[in-house]
Amino acid sequence: MEVDSIITSPFFLLMQNNKAISIAKLLSLHLIVFIQPLQSFGQLNEESCTKLKSFGKFYENPNSSGLQSAKLFLSYQHQVASINGKDASGKKFEDKFEEFRRFWMGFSGNFSDYCKFKVVSQLSNDRHNYPVSSGGPYRQWGHETFRAANITFNAGKFWDFEEVDAMEIGYGRRTGRMADEWQRSSTLINCLERSSFSNKLWLYDKEKGNPLAAWIKWKTGNHTFDTAIFSGTYDDYIGGWSDSKVYYASWLGDFSEVSPYELHEYWLSYYKQDGGIEQDRLAGGNEWAVSFVNRLGNGPWSLHSTLAFGDNGDQVNLNREGSFGGLVLMPMYWLKENKLKLVVRYLFQEADESQGLKLNSRYVPLADTRDNSIDLNSGRGDQHQSFYLGLNYYLCGENLKLVSGIQHDDLSASGSTQYRGWTIGSSIRVWF
Repeated sequence: MEVDSIITSPFFLLMQNNKAISIAKLLSLHLIVFIQPLQSFGQLNEESCTKLKSFGKFYENPNSSGLQSAKLFLSYQHQVASINGKDASGKKFEDKFEEFRRFWMGFSGNFSDYCKFKVVSQLSNDRHNYPVSSGGPYRQWGHETFRAANITFNAGKFWDFEEVDAMEIGYGRRTGRMADEWQRSSTLINCLERSSFSNKLWLYDKEKGNPLAAWIKWKTGNHTFDTAIFSGTYDDYIGGWSDSKVYYASWLGDFSEVSPYELHEYWLSYYKQDGGIEQDRLAGGNEWAVSFVNRLGNGPWSLHSTLAFGDNGDQVNLNREGSFGGLVLMPMYWLKENKLKLVVRYLFQEADESQGLKLNSRYVPLADTRDNSIDLNSGRGDQHQSFYLGLNYYLCGENLKLVSGIQHDDLSASGSTQYRGWTIGSSIRVWF
């Protein structure tokens, strides 16, 4: 892939021609679409914001021997986006999207002094942007899959171990956290979409949900350890253990109290998958992956980074096998404390084989399926760079915010450009 200097990079060249005006207009339109209805909210005062954050709490009885607390969870995200780029032959194309990005609902709570439960259902499946050939177009409402469904036991409190500060034993559907962007839920992420590299590391099942697992997690001092076994078997509800198994371990070191930085954390995660190509597998069949995350912060600024490597495992298409690796850097700065945040993200990833990497399904591969006249290689390649610039506006902390951003992607395969272009979008996000 050609490597441009900073001065001659597509980012700066674009700002010098009329396309920059077009992109600016699109961004303004997207902001207007969401900001206009938000103006009726104004700046939520502290009382209104507190009510939103605690809106889901509907039961609390700490003296009960059974259910002691319960809370309703709801997450709603609506998103618009546009892309403008060139395909493998250099043909220019544009496309626009609007969707119900997420609509999740669930419950969480405590019972019997030592136990917690959490259940979150995905209630939307918006595929109205997809053509008939890709299983669309439709918008479907109702339970699709579980984002979480688990029970945890506070073993540290029950047995009062002297050697550990806390210990949790759990069973059910949960996330296998690897990249920094997957260390926090979708309600807390800083960019419009997680990077394609972080999604590649994610232990998703074949329906892009979180899998069944059994785990033990414990904390001693500033060190937190998490060990788990994940099941590749997919089921719309809890599932079983008849397919692949993934063995996972992570260590989190929080050195903030002894560091000159207010935030200073390291996170090392690893998983190994044991399963054949004929079985249900997680993470698209990845055989193994290791990820190193660093988070630093002082005052208004912070820097999150992820360095990771792995192997695609056995695939039906041999061009999608082989090893891969990548780096994500995400500096952030509060332009106005707790109200306006600037977010920048740089990603570089590469793979051994010509289709060993894939862009996010939003929105380039989707454009490829909608327009038969362009060839984007289904968003696959062996080398990918992207640059994201975003601005987040917080009306009530993370519970009500507007996330907007623009991203440039450069994807190549065997030295030939497969896609080069821009994605711009905005999303209103609310949860309690």
